[in-house]
Amino acid sequence: MIERVGFNSILEDNEEHYYQLLDSAITSVDEYSSTVVTKTPSSIKVRVVPSKPKNTELLLKQILELHNLLQLKLSLSKSMKSSANINFSLEF
Repeated sequence: MIERVGFNSILEDNEEHYYQLLDSAITSVDEYSSTVVTKTPSSIKVRVVPSKPKNTELLLKQILELHNLLQLKLSLSKSMKSSANINFSLEF
């Protein structure tokens, strides 16, 4: 399940579909992972914390495949190897 921070109570259909696809992609690899999505005025920031560090690589692969399929460009964090968390953002 995705925890959302900074969102209005009403989302556009495309946004809701994106979050459902993202949640499905993440839970297909690690159903016990934690995901937090924070909306800022110019971007959406996503933090995925896997339940086990060994799942990080598979989660990253799944996330990249989803965004390539949707033709969305990600800005990935550079600290993934040291923290085992996946942090990325989507700019508007």
